[in-house]
Amino acid sequence: MSNHGNVFSLIDTALAVDLVLYYFVYRIFKWLLSPYFFPRFPNIPGPQPQSWFKGNLGQLFNAKGLRFHQRLVDRFGGVVKIYGFFGDEQLYVSDPSALQSIVVKDQDAFEETAVFIDTNRIIFGPGLVSTTGDVHKKQRKIVAPVFSVPQLNKITPVVYDIAEKLADVLTREVHASRATTGSSVLDMSEWVSRVALETIGRTVLGYSFDPLDSPHNNPYTSAIKELIPTLFSLSILRQFAPFLSRLGPPWFRRKLVEWTPNRSIQKVKDMSDIMDRTARNILREKQVMMNDANTVYSQGEDKDIISVLLRANERAAVGEKLSESELTGQMTVLIFGAQDTTSSALSRILYLLATNPDIQTKVREEITTAFAGAKSLEYEAVSELPWLDAVIKETLRLYPPVPFVRRTAKNERTLMYSTTNSGVADASVVVPAGTTLFVGIAGANRLESVWGPDAKVWKPERWISGENPASIRLPGIYSGMLTFFGGGRSCIGYKFALIEMKIILATLVRRLKFSSTRDEIIWNLSQIISPSVRRPANDGSYIEEKGLPMTVEVIS
Repeated sequence: MSNHGNVFSLIDTALAVDLVLYYFVYRIFKWLLSPYFFPRFPNIPGPQPQSWFKGNLGQLFNAKGLRFHQRLVDRFGGVVKIYGFFGDEQLYVSDPSALQSIVVKDQDAFEETAVFIDTNRIIFGPGLVSTTGDVHKKQRKIVAPVFSVPQLNKITPVVYDIAEKLADVLTREVHASRATTGSSVLDMSEWVSRVALETIGRTVLGYSFDPLDSPHNNPYTSAIKELIPTLFSLSILRQFAPFLSRLGPPWFRRKLVEWTPNRSIQKVKDMSDIMDRTARNILREKQVMMNDANTVYSQGEDKDIISVLLRANERAAVGEKLSESELTGQMTVLIFGAQDTTSSALSRILYLLATNPDIQTKVREEITTAFAGAKSLEYEAVSELPWLDAVIKETLRLYPPVPFVRRTAKNERTLMYSTTNSGVADASVVVPAGTTLFVGIAGANRLESVWGPDAKVWKPERWISGENPASIRLPGIYSGMLTFFGGGRSCIGYKFALIEMKIILATLVRRLKFSSTRDEIIWNLSQIISPSVRRPANDGSYIEEKGLPMTVEVIS
């Protein structure tokens, strides 16, 4: 009987294994075939998938993909069906009504994607960009006050000091270049990248990464600059981050990364280690200074944002305090998030001023009059310069440094949207839980229903004349555009970014004149947009190199 029992036991086990295998095979086939036999969005227009494996992801996450992103909106409208892996149906959304639900009204139902959260948690630790729900709200509550107007007033002298130093350095570079080459062409993308990092370092951390007047070789500087392009090159592989982040304990996952024979992955690991190590060292130095009775920090004279954050964290209730890992996460995120986006925006603004010399002249005249021989203005005064403000607003509207973000539907929701240029919602789509949505920031910022028939034209005067249509608005935190997003995931430091750009531009344009060269400038997508120069090669092809060459002249 025991032998028969063992046989039946083996049969039962085999049947159980078979049933489990059959179930998983069924689920896999259902997942693979459902887009073709049970489509989520049968009535939503969109392009055909480029690949059965990657769908449209190869077009969306492509250095030359900016035109594809805009074509989706122009050809198919405000709600577009696109494809992810194995035919997974996703949505590309730029319609104002639908965005109102995603960004504000139902924002808790449309969370950051697991790919975004898990990748950021691995790289930055538990900071603002790698947390969700109540944890994110707790962190935001602590961090938000450090970007208040009174605090920004305190740090504006530091920004002016750095901007003046950059103008001095560029003046010397112009004279040196003329003496050696006869021309004064400088790579302005390199210089605005350096000044953006130095400004963020000094004002946020109270730490100088790049003195500007000498070659920079800080490993942290290199890590910050290289991280975004490297991550973008891994966009397809990053889609598997949620799965990999759950494979065993942290030490095992780190070993997997170390064993992975991929150069880009190893670069990301090394850069993450450098940023974390630097942030922890700076944090400990700050804590020592704050506890030292002989320093101004101990008396509450905080001169940088992180010191203010540490002070606020000390006063917070026990359940609301940030841990050391959370604090270092905020430090790295604030530096990383602000440096690339600010340098991207400054590069584009200088390029547009160089190619529109009449607008540059108006901005310079306005600045010269306002400064009246002084080297700085108060926070409110520089904030209210109409032409400078208009140039920045229009550039951020038409050319947002981050052209799209993604969301995942946590719960089923119905989105209302418009199928006409009127902008009036006349259709709806049911979005099942688990659906990935691309939020088209650039596409929404260029809608004719919002900005008028010249929506795709760079026209700073629209902000001075007040001609923008007011009947339809985007749910953005800044000037009715989505550049800094909106809702609970809006850019927490956008006021800082604006005053930083205004001070740097006011200083540079007052002292220097920028003109375009004959070089062809290409704007590439690497999550954040950056410029490169396209030049003919000897074999008849073309080569591209990072950079934004401009002719720079000193105004006597």
